[in-house]
Amino acid sequence: MRVLFVDGSLPHLLKGAKYPAGGWAIQLRQVLIGLTAAGHHGGVLTWKGANAYVGPQSVCDLVETYDPQRGIRKLRLLYYFLPSLYFAARAWRPDIIIQSGAAVETGSMALIARCLGVPFVHRLSSDKDADGRYAQRLGPRSRMGFRYGLKRAQLVLCQNSYQLRHINEQYPVKPAGILHNCVHIPPSYSIPRQRVERSYVAWVGNFRRPKNMPLLYHIASRSPEIAFRIAGILPEHDTDSSVLEAVEKLHKLQNVTFAGYLQPESMPEFLGSAIALLCTSDFEGFSNVVLEALAAATPVVLRAPVDPDEIVANHGLGFVARDEQELKDALDRMYRLDAAAHEQLALRCRRYVEQHHAAEDMVGRLLSFVEPLSRKLTPSSFHMGKWYGLPATCRTHEPAGKP
Repeated sequence: MRVLFVDGSLPHLLKGAKYPAGGWAIQLRQVLIGLTAAGHHGGVLTWKGANAYVGPQSVCDLVETYDPQRGIRKLRLLYYFLPSLYFAARAWRPDIIIQSGAAVETGSMALIARCLGVPFVHRLSSDKDADGRYAQRLGPRSRMGFRYGLKRAQLVLCQNSYQLRHINEQYPVKPAGILHNCVHIPPSYSIPRQRVERSYVAWVGNFRRPKNMPLLYHIASRSPEIAFRIAGILPEHDTDSSVLEAVEKLHKLQNVTFAGYLQPESMPEFLGSAIALLCTSDFEGFSNVVLEALAAATPVVLRAPVDPDEIVANHGLGFVARDEQELKDALDRMYRLDAAAHEQLALRCRRYVEQHHAAEDMVGRLLSFVEPLSRKLTPSSFHMGKWYGLPATCRTHEPAGKP
């Protein structure tokens, strides 16, 4: 099966660049590796010049489309971006197209899939995308594109039961299912560190408003006896003033150290040396960082709304809080756990991800969702190629990249 995704962040992750790639890019890399191991072929529609930027790699075909800097703003979607995506997808010859993240691209890829006569699958990236709160952050064009894409999708993949419940309410006859995130656990992972070898509380994330850095500041400023290490960077665009103010205040605290941007290979060491991972986010879908912490045998302390399907509460993987005071109390409790109790908790965290979130299991579940779709869909009579005077079928050209 030839599975085509669309993502602009993955090249930065493959390059190892200092760039806030985001959770989907991290998951996408794992999915692509798993698809290859299972004998399938993965491609990613991305920006022009990505192959030269990344260099040699064996994860997937990077299928280049448009130059993000080219074209007349507000007009380029129809006359440049959309046709570039269409012709690149058409040449690659996918059996199925999968897109993640609420954006105008959701509708664009749904339209392209319709033109090519292949199934379109949308993967929800946030609880906000399921319950309607996406309207607060998306412009009119992006809202329209996202809604059209959801309507046209042959399948919606959810990260948790909250998302699935809302999708089922809005689209009662549309196929939908839960695909939990996965985490790679290298065979070389060592025995978890003992409590005496752990010296700080870790916080990891892009410095954006949903991560609630003001709450992080409130907790850290009220816990001078606890050392905090913060990993992440400010995005280049759309930085909220409250985030900037919180980062500035955190820099002034004596018990806070900034680790900067960490490459994926550095994350196990960073998390594995922590007493706990503190998550202050307002909302998540299924946090990659939480899984990475559990894989590193590090318990988590987080708020109830972002405990994905209550795995932390139900499996005893840390402490869950309802508000700021409970969050501080839970962190204090974690900090004061005796060594034996902490080490038992750490082992439970590691065992949980090994049993429930292995990468190969997640890819197998993905394939069980999408393989039946590719056999059921009949080609559409609506083809974008006609707009440009070209043949309709997507099987005209040889695929780009690897055979």
